[in-house]
Formats: sequence, C-alpha cells, structure tokens
Amino acid sequence: MIYDVIIIGGGPSGLMACNVFEQENINYLLLEKNEKLAKKLLISGGKRCNVTNNLSIDQFIASLNLKHKKFLYHALKDFGPIEIIDFFKGHGLNLVLEDNLKYFPETQKSSSVLEALVKDLDMNRVKLNHGVKRIDQDNHVFSIHTAHEIFQSKHVVIATGSNSYPTTGSSGDGLEFARYLNVETIPFTPAETYIYSNEIVEKYKDLQGVSINQTKVKINGTNMSYTGGLLFTHFGLSGPVILHASEDIYQALLKDKVSISFSLIEQSREELIQLLDQAKNNKLFIVKFLETITTKKLAQKMIDLAGIENRNMNEIAKKDINHIIENLTNFTVSIDKVQSRDLAFVNAGGISTKELDPKSMEVKHKPGLYFIGETVDLHGPIGGFNITIALSSGHMCAKHISYKLKS
Repeated sequence: MIYDVIIIGGGPSGLMACNVFEQENINYLLLEKNEKLAKKLLISGGKRCNVTNNLSIDQFIASLNLKHKKFLYHALKDFGPIEIIDFFKGHGLNLVLEDNLKYFPETQKSSSVLEALVKDLDMNRVKLNHGVKRIDQDNHVFSIHTAHEIFQSKHVVIATGSNSYPTTGSSGDGLEFARYLNVETIPFTPAETYIYSNEIVEKYKDLQGVSINQTKVKINGTNMSYTGGLLFTHFGLSGPVILHASEDIYQALLKDKVSISFSLIEQSREELIQLLDQAKNNKLFIVKFLETITTKKLAQKMIDLAGIENRNMNEIAKKDINHIIENLTNFTVSIDKVQSRDLAFVNAGGISTKELDPKSMEVKHKPGLYFIGETVDLHGPIGGFNITIALSSGHMCAKHISYKLKS
C-alpha cells in the first residue's frame, strides 16, 4: 500500500497533523519509535503541560529570541493560541489561565492533553515501536525503512522533536534524516536552561534560594539584555530571565569568558542614592536600611562584601557606600557553563527555516517532504510557546497536504 502521508513522530506536532488528516479523511499512517505516544509531552510543565498562552500573534512573535521569528506568522495566523484553546475544548478538555499568561489543562494533568489529542484518532493508523532507520525517495514516492518493515507514501511529515530529553525519544533523528535527504540543518544547542557559576558556588553559596522577582540581566561585553525573575541556586542561577538568556550565553561562551550583571533591587541607581541620603538624615543603621529594600539575607551579604560592620550610616565611608550601591544595582558574576542540550528544556537549532515554505512547512527543493515542531529551528521561552509552535506548524502542514491531495 502507498499511503497518502506518513508522519514520523507521535508528539504534539505529529498528533495535531493526524487530527487534521482524520478530519479530512486522508489515508495516513503514524510511526512512533517509543512504546507509547508523546512521552516528552507527558513530563512537560511538571506533568501539568503548559499548552499555550494568551498572547496575540504579534506579542507571541515579539517574545521569541529568533532572527527569523516572522517565519511563524502564517502558522500562528491559521492556528494560534485561540484556535488551540478551541480545539481542546472541542475535544473535551478546557484550558485554564494562570498568571494571566499560561494555559494549563483544567485537570492539571499532561495526560489529559494527550487524551484530547488522540480522542478522534483511529489508533489502527498508529504503529508504536516503529523507529525509522532511513528515508529514500524514488520519483514521487518515499520509502520509510523501519527495523522490520518498509512503508511507502506520497508525502512524509517528520515530527521527531529536538535533542532535548533524548530518553523520551527526542534524540535528534530528524536531523539525520534531513542530512541524508540533503536538507540544510543547524546543530541542536541548549536553550531555555540553567547556567552554572563556580563563583556563586564558592563566593555566594549563602545566597542559595534567594529570588529576585524582576530584574534586567545583561551579558557583559554585548548589547544583549533580558528581563524577568531570577533565582540563586546551589550550582549557579535559574529563573525565567536566566532560561531566556541561556541560549545567547551558550553562544557567547563558545567565543570567550562570560560574565553577566543584574540588579538585586527594584529601585534604579538614582532612586537608591536618594533613599540612602534620606536614611543618612534619619541616622539609620545600614542593615536596617537595606532590609527596607531587600531581604535580610541580601542585606547581610551586602555589608559582608563591603567588609563593614552594621553601623550608623553617617559613620560609613563613601567608598563603602559606593561598593554597596554597585553590588545592589550591578551585581556581576562569572558564568562557567550552560546546562547540556539533552537536559535543556528546549533546544535551539534544527532544520533551517530557509529550506522550508513558511505557508506549508514543505521543503522547497523536495516536494512532499515536510518538517514540523521542534525538529525545525523554531523555539520560544518557557510559557506555552513551544507546544503552540508544535501544534500550529503541525496543523498548517496537514492542511496544506490535505488541500494538495484533494485538488
């Protein structure tokens, strides 16, 4: 049998494509290497699965740390956050908004997301434990080789994910297929992950657990900066702003040593100086003043770093005050490494978008071949972006194939 389309990979992008093919009555087959579908989806968001967010298309695209971010416009316009919410509602699962940004399943279980994605599928069209070894093309027919069988199809959709958490099956297979088929790829690298700092481990160990609600992180020596929450850990730094910056920190580390700077307080440098002057006039002790603008732990750390005792502020030398001001508003630490790509929440890299038609995800020079989801060099920050991209690209791709088959 020659199928109309074969999908390789049973994650969110592949399953969304199957839903479209099922609705359009297309003769499809899904091949999944694992013993069950969507293993990575099931562990995402602490097994709660942040499906999408409430951003407009323009806001969504603006939030991406990609030079080619506008590539996603067509996919999101056709099937963005609003359509995703409606899809799951139509499949028996309501999504609920948290933090005025993120949508989670009302059950708080990622398994409910998978159940909704397979609810309308004919499971006879799904073959588990069918890892693909090679893809060949002869004229207009693709031959998909597994360990024990060869399947043929007019179209192939590759939805094998990135190299993040390879134990879930996301082991970079798509790039191997692409290279064999002469499709340009970009190596997977870590993005959206933690960073390690020996300086924090050795010099700032007592700050472990301290969180900064909102700060601006700058990669020193560059014009790159990021805003968000930050957390001191036992190995370095984490938090939304660090995850977002990690991709660029990784690239910077490939070239040279890297340090970052950020503020430990909400106030600007100018506002802090004014508050210090007022505290002097009120003859406050330095720790008492510092505790009004930060935590007790950070207040004590600031005077320790300045090498001073807790005294009346009028008795503290100007150079020591300036040292405290600098640490509070421009705290600088050296970074040693970024978490590896296989343990990063998200990977940068994948199939180059230059190879793909942004209106279909089809390879421009190889008709009938498509790449979707995390296999493509498309990713976003934590907050429902990546699953949205997977669902959106899978939907658009399947719609395009369905239209071609019926034309």
